[in-house]
Amino acid sequence: MKARYAPAAAFLVGLWCLAAFGHASEPQAATARPRAVPTVNLNKATEAELVKLPGIGPSRAQAIIAQRKRRPFRRPEEILRVRGIGRKTFQRLRPYLRVKDPPKPRGG
Repeated sequence: MKARYAPAAAFLVGLWCLAAFGHASEPQAATARPRAVPTVNLNKATEAELVKLPGIGPSRAQAIIAQRKRRPFRRPEEILRVRGIGRKTFQRLRPYLRVKDPPKPRGG
């Protein structure tokens, strides 16, 4: 008769674990704040601005600057020409990259 209740007991223990440990991680997620990184113009950004991007350190920032001196970026995807920046890094960077300045507001 005990074997008959084993699956139900395992299910209840699983629910209890999910409830107990699932809620424990919520406060950590609430306290972790993503870095506020503004978009940067690849053709004008300084090394300091590039280093603020996720996954970009001083050496990659210098490589981006060297690449744009050789040939300015026409599209954000062209950052893939920079050694050390692959598809995964580009996917992480894409929301923060632009190659043109945003349009100026019209004064009316």
